[in-house]
Amino acid sequence: MSGHRRASSFAPCKSSKIAAFVYCIAIGIICWPLTTSSTTRSTDCLTLTFEEQFDTANTTQSVPKGWKTSYIWGNDITINNELQYYLQPDKNQASPFRIKQGILSIVARPASAQQRDTLPAGKQFTSGLLTTENLFAQQYGRFEIRAKMPRGQGLWPAFWLLPKFDKWPEGIAILPEIDVVEFLGHQPNTLHTTVHSNQSGSLKSRAHEHQSKADLTAAFHDYAVEWDATEIRWYLDGKQLAKEATPQDLRQPMYLLLNLAVGGNWPGKPDASTQFPAHFMIDRVRVYQIDEKCRARQRQ
Repeated sequence: MSGHRRASSFAPCKSSKIAAFVYCIAIGIICWPLTTSSTTRSTDCLTLTFEEQFDTANTTQSVPKGWKTSYIWGNDITINNELQYYLQPDKNQASPFRIKQGILSIVARPASAQQRDTLPAGKQFTSGLLTTENLFAQQYGRFEIRAKMPRGQGLWPAFWLLPKFDKWPEGIAILPEIDVVEFLGHQPNTLHTTVHSNQSGSLKSRAHEHQSKADLTAAFHDYAVEWDATEIRWYLDGKQLAKEATPQDLRQPMYLLLNLAVGGNWPGKPDASTQFPAHFMIDRVRVYQIDEKCRARQRQ
């Protein structure tokens, strides 16, 4: 999440604990037959390759089937001085996720006294993280969510992409990433988009801050990125916000992450005005392949 953050700036162990799923690789797409949420549909030069609509019939403990609830390096590492601990329902016997009428809520709240006895030091809040690390990754395309942001000092929701690999890259301490959207709860009319590259051996970030006439905590909005071998473009409600050249180290399949952080170097700590529980609400997640030849014909 943004150059201000980056979970990927921590160098964990050399290999990931990736389950041995049978998978297929086709045209840059990696998807495990672990879910039935992916369908194929063509519209506006786009072919739908992945969709999650948060149907309660396809969940366990309000976690969509196939999604992970931990980082590739685990959840016990503190990054960016964040104050939350990302609960794993099957491990922590508590779920930070709620699904109601097709809406997923990632819920942040103060940790209970009992939880504080078992959580890593300094973790004052619990929250949630979802990733498609073992479920779905794709090279290039359109990645989008429809979401309603939480309001409050110290709240930091994000939708972002990380590279997919079976073994941590040798000599790489910081992973490249695309931040589709980051949001600070005390700035209801502002969103952030960023691309991070490590191709030169040190992290370089190209960040953009955008002002919205709409209060992004008051209603659902569409946040998207379109990414190809040459360019990355960010969108809010179908309107292009920014574009950047695609770094060399982002020309590989990437998977999706959704999380709600609390506190940290960038947003600062929650204060008395922050209302808990706080909800990062997601209506849907979609990924498409883009038919570039079709787009070229449309531009003619």
